[in-house]
Amino acid sequence: MHVVEVKTILTPQNGMNVYRGVTDHCLVSPVRARTARVEQPEDVEVKKNAAQLLEYSLKRKRSRGMISVGGLSDPYNPLEEEFRIMRDCLRVLDRYDFGVSITTRYSLLLRDMDILQEIARKTKLVVTVPFPALQTEQFRLIEGELGMTDRIRLLDGLSEAGIETILLLDPVIPGINDSITSLGMLLQLAADHGIHWVDHRDMKCQLQNGSREYFHAELAKRAPELEEQLKERYGDGMELVPENQKELMRHLIDRCKAYDIICDKKEILSFKRQYTNRTEGTQMSFDDFV
Repeated sequence: MHVVEVKTILTPQNGMNVYRGVTDHCLVSPVRARTARVEQPEDVEVKKNAAQLLEYSLKRKRSRGMISVGGLSDPYNPLEEEFRIMRDCLRVLDRYDFGVSITTRYSLLLRDMDILQEIARKTKLVVTVPFPALQTEQFRLIEGELGMTDRIRLLDGLSEAGIETILLLDPVIPGINDSITSLGMLLQLAADHGIHWVDHRDMKCQLQNGSREYFHAELAKRAPELEEQLKERYGDGMELVPENQKELMRHLIDRCKAYDIICDKKEILSFKRQYTNRTEGTQMSFDDFV
């Protein structure tokens, strides 16, 4: 871990990362792929002046909109408990009436529910929670650590607070969690928590440079026989498509319809991007205020 002062905090697409680097041990991590050029992606960068830069950036915006957080590092990783940078940034977002879309695996987010609920009251708050499996062995194999209890605690807290939540079924890895049973349990979890949105990445696993190498090396430690099987079938391919992928998609669509859950990717993307000001009744998307 190292602390830095950065010069910018928002991307041209209004993405924000208050940390940069890998903070989890998931077999498939988009963060690891995006930091592939970093010599030590586990050496997490802490952007200590993020809140000040965010305020400066929002002051210059012509109109309000959504800010997306969590693309390059989980904003509620264990370092946040000490540095509280995300909490400071939420205060800024609340002060300027900007909405926020957060992706996190950690229940530490619940610490900031006071500010989050205020944002949700005035604008829009969306929290995306990755959840690969409900069986302990499968979860541990994919995540690399037993954090299912914490993940469920996060869903419980979001549900209790009435926060819009997207359950992300990712990653789906052949031979681990690509069964109808595993999928059904996750969809039931979503229904039980009143979740109206389920993102699914087409029920297949995407590997990229950086994440692909880590995936095979780490899976060889955790489940060597499975890693050999996947290597034999997929080689060095960047896409692992389960044999029953079409069946999984059919089951997903049928169950989501029965539970009144939206799983259409375009609808989910539009929902995350569309800004709503509940006090003024105006709506704008990301692109309206770039």
